[in-house]
Amino acid sequence: MPGRSERPVALVTGCSSGIGLRTVPALSDRGFHVVATMRNAGGRTRPPELEGEHVSVLPLDVRSAGSVRDCVDTVLGTAGRIDVLVNNAGIAPPNFVEEAPLPEWHEVFETNLFGQVTVTNAVLPAMRHAGRGRVVMVSSLSGRVPTPLLGVYSASKSAVESYAETLRLELRGTGVRVALIEPGAFRTGMWHSPMLDADFPKTSPYAGDFARLRAFYRDYIDHHLGDPDRVAQTVARVAAGRGGRRLRHPVGADARTQIALRAALPWAVYERLARALVGLGGRAGKRAGKTEPSDAETVR
Repeated sequence: MPGRSERPVALVTGCSSGIGLRTVPALSDRGFHVVATMRNAGGRTRPPELEGEHVSVLPLDVRSAGSVRDCVDTVLGTAGRIDVLVNNAGIAPPNFVEEAPLPEWHEVFETNLFGQVTVTNAVLPAMRHAGRGRVVMVSSLSGRVPTPLLGVYSASKSAVESYAETLRLELRGTGVRVALIEPGAFRTGMWHSPMLDADFPKTSPYAGDFARLRAFYRDYIDHHLGDPDRVAQTVARVAAGRGGRRLRHPVGADARTQIALRAALPWAVYERLARALVGLGGRAGKRAGKTEPSDAETVR
């Protein structure tokens, strides 16, 4: 960490890859000194995004209160300020919500929700004391629109949305602003799941649906994922105060379209449309215990 600087300081979580990694140069280009954090900050070759005069790299595990405290104390003790917090760290293991084991639920919420709360609570006293600051939470389209096979992730991001709304209300008048970034589908590590290639239990009542969902997601990954730099640039723009007073900032045509449809359509209509969009079709009630043999045989 450098000493005190005239540059505002941005602390970013989850910078090992994806949106977090690309956000580092985007913020640096906008005049920030960026503190890029990740669980394993040492023992690896750093990508070029983490190099540069105005970038520091520190270890931070959002699931550990001690790790969070050490990181924040280091930044405040050395740089003397944290002007922007970008809560980006997150995980998204795919599974059907009925079959997701409880430890998986705990792991996702510990990272995606409680991790954001822990880091935010550690940073807020300094921001309130300074009378200014910005908390930017990287949520997801899935926080507002249900996503089959990513239900645990969707639930955690829905909680982040509610948390951000409440925090923004409570911080009104303190000089600290809260914003939500809601990316659609972008090319990040969350799509590199072994579940899309591994065997799926043919005895599962969801075996047929999984075969169709996997085909949909494979095609989507191959042809429709966006460039994560678009999200990084939105994060940097909002962090620099160029996002206006809006709470929510959807990123990507899919995010804007699906959020609008979810808000405008009655649930019964939206449900049919959503299932057809991902290749499920038909009535949801058909699948449980009635998976067609031809579908089950293709799940491998």
